Amino acid sequence: MSSQTEKPKPKSRRREEQLYQPIKDFLGGVFGSYVEERPLMGAPYSYEENPYLEITANRKVFSETLKKVFDDETFRILSVEKNAPDIMGFVQRKPSSKKELITVEVKCTPIRLRDILQARFYQDIFKSTFGLLISSKGILEEKVRFVLDTDVGRNVIGGNVIIARFHENPYQKYGFLEIHPRFMNSVPDLFKKFCKP
Repeated sequence: MSSQTEKPKPKSRRREEQLYQPIKDFLGGVFGSYVEERPLMGAPYSYEENPYLEITANRKVFSETLKKVFDDETFRILSVEKNAPDIMGFVQRKPSSKKELITVEVKCTPIRLRDILQARFYQDIFKSTFGLLISSKGILEEKVRFVLDTDVGRNVIGGNVIIARFHENPYQKYGFLEIHPRFMNSVPDLFKKFCKP
C-alpha cells in the first residue's frame, strides 16, 4: 500500500497565505481607529476584542466569537461549499451600537472580475458592512474603468466592495493600503484616506 501524502500547495496559494496576517494586523489598526467609545475599565461589561478579526481561509470550523455575530445558516452553507472569506470579523463603534460585520478576500495576483464577484458574494451572504478585496498586485486600469464606467461593472461592485492594493513594507511590521483614487466616491469615509491621487 502506498502512503498518501498531502499535495503541495501551489506557489501562488502559499504566497497568498503569507499576506493574511499582515493584512489582518493592518486592518485591525484601521478598524481600531473607527471605534469611538470603549467600555470603561471595571464596568460590568465582559471584555471582547474590538475590532475582532480572524483568519478563516480553509476553515472547516469557525470560532465561537464569529458564530455569535454571523448567521448560523450561512456557516452551514459555507461548510457544505467548503469555502469562506480569507478574513472575517466585526467592529463595534460604541458599546451601545450594533456590531458591523467585516469580510475580506485576499489575492496575490492582479484583481480579476471574478475576484470582485467573489468578494461581493461573501459580502452579500454574510450581510457584512465592510466587504474588502485586497491584492498585493492591485487592479489594472482597464478593470477600474470597467467597474466604474459600465452598467455591468457598477452592478458587480455595487459601490459596496472596497478594492485595495496592499503594499508590504519589509522594514516595518505593517504594510499599507492604497485605493485607486477613482474609487473615492464608492468607499466608506474610513477608507477615503487610502485613495491616493
